[in-house]
Amino acid sequence: MGVFSVKIKLKNWQNRFLPEEKKGEDVECGALVDSGAAELALPVEMISRLKLEELGSVCVYTADGGEHEYRVFGIVEMEVGGRTCHVRAIELPHGAEPLLGAVPLEEMDWYISPQEKKLIPNPRSPEKPLLPLC
Repeated sequence: MGVFSVKIKLKNWQNRFLPEEKKGEDVECGALVDSGAAELALPVEMISRLKLEELGSVCVYTADGGEHEYRVFGIVEMEVGGRTCHVRAIELPHGAEPLLGAVPLEEMDWYISPQEKKLIPNPRSPEKPLLPLC
């Protein structure tokens, strides 16, 4: 698959319940589309800006074959191309590039077009996500 980035908008879902001084920043950034990654993964400095709460940890394996335990934070409200979802975020080391994995892509009903290096909406429902419930 060709590697490409997309613009994402992130906010701390809990902001709507928090007093002003405890709210995290809204963040816009590029994220590497990675169908080999399962979830959203963000560098530690972005998690700090969003002021996300730690939810626990998860064991992951990386492209180099190594197994690691990473912290998980949430909940992130993410928008890509006008479609939104609510997901947890796996913490990446400082300076890492954000990764947009398969779970949020499926929840927002985006298909990956590797040749065009872009996301395309589900042809069955181009205006809004259409999720299977069976």
